[in-house]
Amino acid sequence: MSKKTTHTTNQLPGRAKAMSWFAGSVLIAGLAVLAGFYMEQNTRVTGVEFSGNYFTTENELLEQIGSPVGLMADSVDYTRLIGSLQALPYVERAEVNMGMRGRLSFTISEREPIALLVNESDRIYVAEGGIKLPMIPEKTPDVPLVYGFPVKPAADTLSGTAYQQTEDFLLEAKKNRFGWITISEVGWDDREGVVALSSENGVKLIFGQNDFAKKINHWETFYSEIITQKGIEAFQSIDLRFRGQIVTRES
Repeated sequence: MSKKTTHTTNQLPGRAKAMSWFAGSVLIAGLAVLAGFYMEQNTRVTGVEFSGNYFTTENELLEQIGSPVGLMADSVDYTRLIGSLQALPYVERAEVNMGMRGRLSFTISEREPIALLVNESDRIYVAEGGIKLPMIPEKTPDVPLVYGFPVKPAADTLSGTAYQQTEDFLLEAKKNRFGWITISEVGWDDREGVVALSSENGVKLIFGQNDFAKKINHWETFYSEIITQKGIEAFQSIDLRFRGQIVTRES
């Protein structure tokens, strides 16, 4: 006589469980999309807030976009708002999110000055990429002075070998805290390349072209091993262009 086996139906087989779970997930996801669509269609903008901005004031940001408060969320041209914010000199990137209560939240990423361009009485900041940034009297970032490049017109972007080499040097110096605090002025010389003055005693430092990370490290080593013993006033210039040696001219 064959044995009869009875299966209870209060537990689903593994595949049926998976299908049931998948169907439930799809339903929840679909409801979430519908809820989001409903909120977007029926939410009115109740306020605007900004974060991440330092050089650009909130008033400047608000004036740039105009107030969308009171508009329906789905009628706001977000691409235009972001584009208008990114037209401001210090604003590199802007992102926007809509909160549950209708508040537009803008996250601002700003350009940071890496140097202060100086040409006689004219001065302007410059950021990575050669982008010129206006002076802000209330905010004075601690950056080296850079000579030899045009300050005007302010809308022009600096480019060319001389500037690119100078910028590469500045960016490497910024990564090295010692290099950043011991250099006060930077310039370009067609024969010597990047030339700087030490913040202490104004000693001429010749960095040449390329390999700036290594040369700044050599400058730090030379300072800790030699200058701390002899005093920086003992030197007129320190040439760091040559591999394996540092050439100095003493006072």
